[in-house]
Amino acid sequence: MLIHMLRDYPRVGLELHGGGPEQQLAALRARAIDALLITYRALSPSEDLRIEVLPTLRSGFVCRRDHPLARRLREAGALAFAELARFPLISTRVSDDVARRLVERYGSEASPQRWLQVSSEEIGVLVEAVRNTDAIFLGVLAVTRALRDGGELIELAVAPQAGLDAQFAFVTLEGRTEAPALQIVRGFCMALARRESAAEQG
Repeated sequence: MLIHMLRDYPRVGLELHGGGPEQQLAALRARAIDALLITYRALSPSEDLRIEVLPTLRSGFVCRRDHPLARRLREAGALAFAELARFPLISTRVSDDVARRLVERYGSEASPQRWLQVSSEEIGVLVEAVRNTDAIFLGVLAVTRALRDGGELIELAVAPQAGLDAQFAFVTLEGRTEAPALQIVRGFCMALARRESAAEQG
């Protein structure tokens, strides 16, 4: 989005903020920010929020190309969760829904309380760690697609498949007058999510 805005709308001011769901929602309600992009599972229905759900994005496990598990993956075609758990596993905040699904598929050893080595809301930091260490990233695959397409990172197939996905929402305040630039940002986010969803499924 930064590249898109700087290239096509260089005179439009843009501020990006991070933080957890509660912090972001509080900032939106305080009108400190105009909109937020947030995981849909973190939201509770509320009359003051306008929630636009984006297409579902596939999630999975990713490591660097020359990771010790890469050869094992080529030989076996898929790995057991226990093999992944021998290495540092990192992620953003793991939702209760994802945690439950992991435990259902792989047993109690897959509970995030047991394996989550590093957690951060800064996905770029997590991806950089995966590029430079033996850590394995669990998260939305779309954020690593360029590096996977370039051969630097690979997805680790796990048996049985976890069937994990993520869904985000573009959230604004109901009844609040929107700046024209916000429509540009919304349109870009919607188009990007549709494109990445199609790419990961196809």
